[in-house]
Amino acid sequence: MKLDNLRKYLDSLGKEVVAGARAKLRAAGKGGGALDKSLNFDIVEDGKFIDIQWKMLPYGEFVDKGVKGAGGEIKSGKYEGSWGGRRYYKTWQGNRKDSDYKFGSGKSGGSIYSGIAKFLQKKGLDAKLKYPIVNVLWIKGIHGISFFQEPLGLSRLTYEEDFAKALKQDILETLAENENFIIT
Repeated sequence: MKLDNLRKYLDSLGKEVVAGARAKLRAAGKGGGALDKSLNFDIVEDGKFIDIQWKMLPYGEFVDKGVKGAGGEIKSGKYEGSWGGRRYYKTWQGNRKDSDYKFGSGKSGGSIYSGIAKFLQKKGLDAKLKYPIVNVLWIKGIHGISFFQEPLGLSRLTYEEDFAKALKQDILETLAENENFIIT
């Protein structure tokens, strides 16, 4: 059976979610960079299934879902005080959920120090800021901005109905092409 209408719908859905994710990144002041440029999708078929495979740089999940801090006390500066380190994000269903990630858990292949050093260099800031910034992030953590979760959730509002319409159209077109079936 040809699934042209379903492919078109999934392609449209993919473009809508990626555009929404990019808009959320820009609204959070994180647009235009490598993460923004990496957002993409593929329509994947394996003979039995057709689906969307989302793509982004690996650290995108940390930006989307946040990273728990270790908690503790920051002794001076803008973030002075005690911090529990708890961080959360909003799922595509709109529920608030604690981040699955935590600094120092070993779930990331990168070092926070090298990431912050690259950021400081890119912004033209003093490399000596690396240690105080890492200290604050390590204690506080990073709230997720749900840049991907939110657009994905919005697309799910009409997903089932739109998916069914596209599939129905493909079925009707396949039946119409087959001389053994009569559609009334």
